[in-house]
Amino acid sequence: MVIKPTMFDAFVNTMMKPHIAKQCARRINAQTQVKANSLEKIANDILVKSGAQAEVSCRVKGVDSTASKIVRYMDDFESYSNKREEVLDIFLGKGVGEIIGDSFGIRYTSKTPETANLFKTILDKSDKSRNFFLKSIENYFGEGVKPYANKNIMDEFAKRQYRTIRGRVKETVATDALKPSGYTRDNINARINGVNTEIQVGGKFTTKWGDAEHFLYDIRQGKKLDLSELTPEQIKIVKKLQKVYTYLLRNKKAHDNYAKNYLNQIWKYLKISEEKNLAIPQLPQFPAGFPDILRAENIMKLAHV
Repeated sequence: MVIKPTMFDAFVNTMMKPHIAKQCARRINAQTQVKANSLEKIANDILVKSGAQAEVSCRVKGVDSTASKIVRYMDDFESYSNKREEVLDIFLGKGVGEIIGDSFGIRYTSKTPETANLFKTILDKSDKSRNFFLKSIENYFGEGVKPYANKNIMDEFAKRQYRTIRGRVKETVATDALKPSGYTRDNINARINGVNTEIQVGGKFTTKWGDAEHFLYDIRQGKKLDLSELTPEQIKIVKKLQKVYTYLLRNKKAHDNYAKNYLNQIWKYLKISEEKNLAIPQLPQFPAGFPDILRAENIMKLAHV
């Protein structure tokens, strides 16, 4: 079916994007829920076969989060000429596989510095399954630390191929990325049993920090904070943090000082603590003149891992 641009524009403009997105998100969520048990079984099977000392957790991406991503995608109609088929997929209910990359999430949190066996087992599982495609791996790490995936692992991912929902064969993309913020984690985008799945691999300290630090990120981005999974005590902490951090953001010089000399260093200190296999992480010195709520120890109280 070919729709001319003028007809397409008229069609889009008569629809309410949030309504379309919400309906589509509910459909995706329902489809993923049906396969959630089988995906969780695969995640646990990988952990057992790897022999890794790690924990695994799984989740189905929420309706609101999925809908928000679809809305952001649909809002970009200024350059939709190369997205027409994908946008039509939303309207016609054929799926949004090229838009929503993580309908299901798997997170591995390693208790030791050794993570290679986890990656090797993920690769092996994909090689032996007709319904497990590895689309990409993003190997994020900060300056002065070892990434979770070494060069040999990244080279192995780069040798793989996968078939898109539309039947095209593509190379698996393996990207090493040095992050000025210090962010250290591996994100693997896969399609398992027809579900777009994000597999995260991290360590016991960086995972906890990332789980809490995202509140600072959301405040910087002006996003509405999701307090649904927090305890009453955590809600008190995050509300105080929001007030103090919002005030700090108004002073660019002071915030840059806090970020450069403390915030960005936390990732490094936590990752090195993992590499040393410490029981209690070492943290950078807290700079003078900043409210105590901005200490890593207090921010990490917001973690739910």
